[in-house]
Amino acid sequence: MQILNTFGLVPRFGIGLALFLAFSLSGCGGSGGYGSSAPPPGTSGAAVSQGVVTAKGSIFVNGIEYDTTYATVMIDDNSGTAAQLQVGMTVKVRGSSDDTTRRGSASAVVARDALEGTIEAVGANTVTVMGQTVQIEDNVTRLNDDDTVKLFSGAGFAVGNVVEVNGYADDNGGLLATRVAKKTSGEFETKGFVTGLAATTFNLSRIAGGASFLTVSYSAAMLPAGVANGSLVEVKSIAAPSGGAIMASLIRLEDTLGSSGEKVEVEGIVTSGTLANFVVNGQQVVTDASTLFEGGLSSDFALGAKLEAEGTLNSSGAIVASKITFRSNIKIEGNASAVTSTGLSVLGKPVVINQFTRVDNGPVADASHVEVRAKLDRDGNLVATRIRVLSPSARAFLQGTVSAADSAAGTLTILGTSLVSDTSTQWRASSTASDLPVSKAEFFAQLKTNISVVKVRWDNFVAITDPITEAEIELGK
Repeated sequence: MQILNTFGLVPRFGIGLALFLAFSLSGCGGSGGYGSSAPPPGTSGAAVSQGVVTAKGSIFVNGIEYDTTYATVMIDDNSGTAAQLQVGMTVKVRGSSDDTTRRGSASAVVARDALEGTIEAVGANTVTVMGQTVQIEDNVTRLNDDDTVKLFSGAGFAVGNVVEVNGYADDNGGLLATRVAKKTSGEFETKGFVTGLAATTFNLSRIAGGASFLTVSYSAAMLPAGVANGSLVEVKSIAAPSGGAIMASLIRLEDTLGSSGEKVEVEGIVTSGTLANFVVNGQQVVTDASTLFEGGLSSDFALGAKLEAEGTLNSSGAIVASKITFRSNIKIEGNASAVTSTGLSVLGKPVVINQFTRVDNGPVADASHVEVRAKLDRDGNLVATRIRVLSPSARAFLQGTVSAADSAAGTLTILGTSLVSDTSTQWRASSTASDLPVSKAEFFAQLKTNISVVKVRWDNFVAITDPITEAEIELGK
């Protein structure tokens, strides 16, 4: 029997689900509908938005503040209230929004975790739950719904604790937590893609085609019609895993993000594919020449990148992206100094290295010429997500959002550093389709502080106080 969920969507079956949301956040059951009163009329914006709650007041998801006054709220298949929604929860919001004002109105909010069970092992900033290693980042992951607890060491996680985990799959099949909270009691539940389907068993992987983390045993009558290798399912059990296997008490196909032709947006980590056709958080996304890029250039696309894709769903269930927004647009290239196991400095900027920083062509040593992709944590520290060791060079660049600019003086402030230009500085405007020289006046006329992403370059870097060789503004296409 097919059951309509809170979002009024009928689950789709079969291998095609491998293309859809790995952490599909809408649930079956509940009252259906969108609240007792109709929400206020909306403006342009995604009809369905899937992402992480980053702040409350109303709720902030994917950079939009959603009014939840008229919203039906479901939390892990149970009726809830907006007050019960927590920062770090992964949610699906149906409603309307305005990209200009960054405000919207929610008609339904469904919060779903990725994992729930007892902690089987505790490692270095990791816990293992239901056979899945959960990565917890200091100053990033929300811990126990307490803003004062920012470090893994302060959360007090121990073997046997019952925890609820929200988060995203990464491109290595790991689970990067956005929230981990202890519970006094709970059940055993997890999600994944079906692999190795047999008459009474199958395996679960966090990403389609990836390595399995759990074996599921089941009775034939329990398996929903249409389940195949590549299907995305939720599995519940009344007993804890044993020997990497569980006996299922419930198996449910996860539904799709929306209906064909519907406007949607999804946030997550790129787990596979190329710029033209990739998977983010389990959802297939395709781009074309009309796709706009914000918070970075199309060249910033990479496996493991965190981004938001917005567009309409085609008949195959893929998002035809009208816009891609990079959640981390910070890049720094230069010679590394003060290199330790926990950090380094590039262009005079300290950068944290943690357990989840990737290093390509390493190891990194003092004087290594590196490119660093980084993000800001809750305390404003730069945290490296990826470091790539390059060939020796006198070149350097810095990319980030411009927080201040002075056209008359020709100065820009990026990551707290005031950068100067001179009469030989080249000014450029870049898009997917073109990279053109512009005048200094044209450059600054297009600049929007705290919005525009700019990359500055020095061809022969000596000091960050030297005039920049080139400044390139990203125009979002």
